[in-house]
Amino acid sequence: MSRHVYDCHIRFSDVDIYGHVNNVKYFEYFQEARIAFLVSLGDPMLDPGADPTMRQVVARIDVDYKRPILFRPEPYGVETWVTRIGTSSYDLACRIVDADGTVYSKAEVRLVAFDVSTQRSRPLRDTERSRLETALES
Repeated sequence: MSRHVYDCHIRFSDVDIYGHVNNVKYFEYFQEARIAFLVSLGDPMLDPGADPTMRQVVARIDVDYKRPILFRPEPYGVETWVTRIGTSSYDLACRIVDADGTVYSKAEVRLVAFDVSTQRSRPLRDTERSRLETALES
């Protein structure tokens, strides 16, 4: 599987007084792309019939700002892929890019499989692991 690409449209309300996207909005863009990525994998946690006690939570997100993002009608691409699969967690790499390959921002995200009923991490299930492996890139 190649990297998942989410078309991220910039909203006028995302732009600050300096004419570029406010830094906190990048987290929203990465979140929107992450959800679209998990949906593309057929993530069972997003299925309305899924076990409501078995979830995944964000444990960490690090964002590097490379260039300012400006308002425009054309979307920016947000690429997402899996870089590591552990026992109860996995890592995603993401980047906001332009059609010409310009990188505007990079992010590393750690997600942890979480049991709502015990409020603790849990091992990834085989179905979760196999879906993630399809998008694993080293």
